[in-house]
Amino acid sequence: MRDGFEETIVDHPRPRLTYPFEHGPKTGEALDVAPGVKWLRMPLGGSLAFINVWAIREGEGWAIVDTGMGGPETMQAWREAFAKSLGGLPVTRVFVTHMHPDHIGMAGWLTR
Repeated sequence: MRDGFEETIVDHPRPRLTYPFEHGPKTGEALDVAPGVKWLRMPLGGSLAFINVWAIREGEGWAIVDTGMGGPETMQAWREAFAKSLGGLPVTRVFVTHMHPDHIGMAGWLTR
């Protein structure tokens, strides 16, 4: 039965996303995505292995965008990132994009 609202499905392949990097950063490491902007991944576990977080150079430190889930594994990943990829520089401020635990979980620890 036809009701006049049928969708016409075009038989074309969907365009695929093109990523500028072959691989994402490993835990505790960072990739430069633009001058003064670094991409990091913090571990989550479960079906989602990680969350993407960002470090933006600000003066003599880093503004952090999203923080990862609170816990010892994420704390260790941040320690490694600050010691290596972020050059031991301090956090100047923290931004969270929304109030999910994987985005705000380490905010208190990062700002102490």
